[in-house]
Amino acid sequence: MRKFLVALVACSTGLGAIEFGTMGNVSASMGGAGVALKNSAFGLYYNPALLSASPKVKFGYSFGVNIQEKNIAQLATIDIANMQDTATRLASSFSGAGGTGAVNGVVSAIDSALDSVLNNSGGTSGQTTQQKLEAYLQNNKGGNYNDLIDKIKENIQSSSSLDSIQKDLITSVVGGIDFDNLQFGNGSGGNITNVISSITISKGSDKGLDKSMSDIAMVQNALQDNHMNLVSQNGLVFQLGSRPLNNMIGTFAVGLFGSLYSNISLNANPDKMRLIIEAGGQYYELKITDDGYTYGLSDKNTYDQHSLIASLQGASTQDAHSIYMTSFVLSEIPVGYARTFYLKNGNLNIGVAGKLMNSVSMQNKVAITTNTDFGAELNNIVQDFKNTTMDKAIGVDVGAVYEIDLPKFRYLTIGLVGKNLNSPTFKSTLEHIVIKPQARAGVAYYTQSGFNLAFDVDLTQNDIIAFSTKDQKSQMIGGGAGFIWKGFDLRVGAMKDLLQDNGVILTGGVNVLGFLDIALQSSTKFTEIQGYPIPQYFSLRVGGSLSW
Repeated sequence: MRKFLVALVACSTGLGAIEFGTMGNVSASMGGAGVALKNSAFGLYYNPALLSASPKVKFGYSFGVNIQEKNIAQLATIDIANMQDTATRLASSFSGAGGTGAVNGVVSAIDSALDSVLNNSGGTSGQTTQQKLEAYLQNNKGGNYNDLIDKIKENIQSSSSLDSIQKDLITSVVGGIDFDNLQFGNGSGGNITNVISSITISKGSDKGLDKSMSDIAMVQNALQDNHMNLVSQNGLVFQLGSRPLNNMIGTFAVGLFGSLYSNISLNANPDKMRLIIEAGGQYYELKITDDGYTYGLSDKNTYDQHSLIASLQGASTQDAHSIYMTSFVLSEIPVGYARTFYLKNGNLNIGVAGKLMNSVSMQNKVAITTNTDFGAELNNIVQDFKNTTMDKAIGVDVGAVYEIDLPKFRYLTIGLVGKNLNSPTFKSTLEHIVIKPQARAGVAYYTQSGFNLAFDVDLTQNDIIAFSTKDQKSQMIGGGAGFIWKGFDLRVGAMKDLLQDNGVILTGGVNVLGFLDIALQSSTKFTEIQGYPIPQYFSLRVGGSLSW
């Protein structure tokens, strides 16, 4: 896994996702808002109707990179062997096979404790441990089992079948055992050493156990919901317009956009996600709930068919969990046109952009098993960069901007855009990459003093290029404020992905003399890698623009 993460950064042309995206520094630093923002040079990208809403000659450039990570960094540090060992130790302490060793010590301690609290020592030779437990529960319907718990702890400490680590663990969690659902299998000849066939332990009984079980649950969840993206979106735009030209025929713009995307994600086989382990020749399944942990008897067939551990250790790659790596390079030449229609109490701007789109892509799939030679797979991936897939498509964007012409709302604009309305589709190595239609609405407010506000919201849930078991989607909402002085701009904002749990994303930017502009975005949620906190979402853009 570590080798794959290194290769992802070192070898990929870019890591990323097909979302609405960010192009241009002004919008990037104002919470991603741009659909109604007239003072940006990148209206051609955000909403072609902005061309006639601000009919000037404009030139802009912007180069940037952003990284987004979800659960991948955590999975890269997981010790699978230790995860299995933790589950096995717990199972062998309470369950196991044949009622020997540690299991004999636990069941004997419970059986002897039941004799004591029932005052039946010497008179229960014909009863199983399960029968004694049922009699005890019948006599203690109030749910206070402290006398039984104290006796079990006492017997555990004096047991010769348990080591000190097992004694400490069992003594710690015995108070959290759900005795109402404790089940014993039938031992041979009515022997009291019946195996425990099902046991439930509540959370909070032991901090170490809670941590181990939390890690196991995190693995199961992360295998189904994960991705790591790095996207580099870069662009040049030139807009040709003036008020007289716009009134006569409209405003035009042309651009060159280059987006470099790659993604790494783990796709889990949903049929092989159960934590079933082998202990002492017997099979047990661990189920983790919000309240606790339950171990129950299983069997070899179920283990082979559904166990997460069996999948990771298996030789077969057909049904194994897999790592998907995708690289996708998209170049676009957009040509935009917009025209203003003057109404009684406002101006309606309608714009359209046609895009010639070219793609170069590559996808790889690697099975995750203990038999996989990740070094060899890495070399194969590097070689496969020569075997890319190329394709072409046409994209269509349509937008509208309404400028209110009323005394109290004269500087208020409302925008709406639909991008990629024809769903451009590109062939790739494993699966086609489809850019589905995207819709976004925005509002902006300007003042003559140079202060402006903007706010955008995605109206659609946009796909992310990722192949994890759970579909990865994005839906952004955000906005910000800008302060424009002669030769100097300062912008701040915030945005939030409603479908990705990466916290609030803070944004900011500064422009000096038009030509030099720097914009930053950083999430407030971090992932710790080797002791260092890393934002789960981070973006840096450098650009500039001129208009006259």
